Amino acid sequence: MFLARVLEAETMGLYFIALMVVFLLKIISDFGVDLAFVKQYPEENTHGKSNLLRSAIIIRLLSCSVVSVVYVLVEKSEAISFINDIAHVTTLTLAMYWMHSFRELLLRLLQAEQIFTVYAGVQVLAAVLKALLVVSLLLVTDVTVNMVLMLEAFAFAASIIYAATRIRTKLLAAFRARFSGGRKLLQFGYPLYLNALLNLGNEKVSQYIVAGFGGPITMAFFGIAERLSDAGTRLFESFANVYYPSQTTNFANNDKTKAEHMAVSSLMWVSFVIASAIVGFTILREPVFKLFFTEKYVSAANAAAMFFGVLLLRSTQTLMGYFGVAAGLKFLPVRVSSISSVFNIITCFVAFKAYGYQGAIAALLATQLLMNLLYHYWLKKAGFSIDVKPVLTICTICICAVTLTYLLGNNFVLTLVIFPVFLTACLFMLPALRTDLFSFTGKAVCFLQKKTSGNATSNI
Repeated sequence: MFLARVLEAETMGLYFIALMVVFLLKIISDFGVDLAFVKQYPEENTHGKSNLLRSAIIIRLLSCSVVSVVYVLVEKSEAISFINDIAHVTTLTLAMYWMHSFRELLLRLLQAEQIFTVYAGVQVLAAVLKALLVVSLLLVTDVTVNMVLMLEAFAFAASIIYAATRIRTKLLAAFRARFSGGRKLLQFGYPLYLNALLNLGNEKVSQYIVAGFGGPITMAFFGIAERLSDAGTRLFESFANVYYPSQTTNFANNDKTKAEHMAVSSLMWVSFVIASAIVGFTILREPVFKLFFTEKYVSAANAAAMFFGVLLLRSTQTLMGYFGVAAGLKFLPVRVSSISSVFNIITCFVAFKAYGYQGAIAALLATQLLMNLLYHYWLKKAGFSIDVKPVLTICTICICAVTLTYLLGNNFVLTLVIFPVFLTACLFMLPALRTDLFSFTGKAVCFLQKKTSGNATSNI
C-alpha cells in the first residue's frame, strides 16, 4: 500500500508483474510437495520426519534449479510480453523466487509442527523489515523497482534465517537423514500439483491476461485494486493453515461428525467476517483509496470492492477443498479446477476485451462461484453433509447491503447506517452465529475478570 504512494503507475505495474512471475515460478516448481508434506509429516515417527524433510528440501533444490534455467531461456527468447517488460530485473526476480520457495517450505514445516507463533513471526518480520527499509531508502533517494525487489529479497532472507534458527534442530536432523519418502511426497502431491496448475487458470489467468494485453499501467490499476483484499487473503491463509491440519487430525481420528461441524462453523464465520469487510469497504471505498493509494488510483475503488467478493468466494471454496483433501478425496480439487479453469480462461479473455480489467475481475467472480457449486455438489455426492445455508444467508444480506449503498451513494451519512443494519440482520437470521458470538463474549469477559482478579491479588 505504501509503495503505491511513492512509485509511478508504470513502475508499480512492473513491480506487480515481477511478483506475478515469482508466484508462477513457485507454483511450477512446487510439485504439490508443500501440501503433501503437511499431510504426510504428522503421520511419521521422529526418524521418518527427518527423512521426509530432507527429501522435500532436495526436491525443492532440484526443481528450483531447473525452473530457473528454463525461465532464463524463455526470457532470452523474448516470446512472452510481460516477461520482456521485466527483463532488466531477471536476477532479482529469480532471487525473490528462490527466497519465496524455501520460505514457503519452512512455513509448511512450522504448520505441520503446529508452531504457529513462529509461523506468524516469520511473516510479520518480512513485512515490517521491508516497510522500514523502503522508508529508510526514501530519505536518501527515489525508489525504483530494482530497489524494491532487492529490499524484498533481503527481508525474505531475514525471515528465512529467523525461521531456520527457531527450528534448527529439525533442519540439522534432516541434513543428517537420508533421502526417503520423496516418492511418497510426489505421489500424494501429484493430484495437488495438477490442481495448483489448474488453479493458475482459475485465479491467476486474469493477471496474465491483464499484464499481457494491457501493459504495466493497466496492471498497476488491477494490482492496486487487488491490494486490500490481498491483506484479507493473508489473514485467511493464517486461518486455513490451522484449519487444514486440524481437519486432517479429525479424519485421522475417524471423527467425521466433528470434521463436518468444524467445516460448517468455519464457512459461516469466514463468510460473516469477509462479508462485513465488503459492506464496510463499499461504504468507505473512496476515502480509503485516497488515504492508502492517493487520488490517482481512486477509479479502481469499485474494482477493489469486486475483489473482496472474489476473496469471499475463494475462501469458502478453499475451505471445502481442504475438507475434501483432508478426507482423502485428493483428486477432488483437480476435478473442480479442470472445469473452472477452462471456464475462467474463456470468460476472462472475453470480458477483458469488452470491459477492461474490471471485466477480468467479474470473470474471476463467476469462476469462484462455479467452484463453490462444484465442491458442494461433489462433497455431498461423496456422503459429506456440509450445510451452506448460513453462507447463502450472509451473502444475500451482503448483496442487499452493497446494492443499497450504491443506490444511496450521494447520501454518505445515510449509507453509514447500512453497516450496523447488516450486522443486526446477520445476527437475527443466524442463531448459530449469535450463539457463538455470545459464547465467545462470555469467555472473554470471564478471562478478563480472572486477569483483573489475579492482578489485584498480586498487588495485595
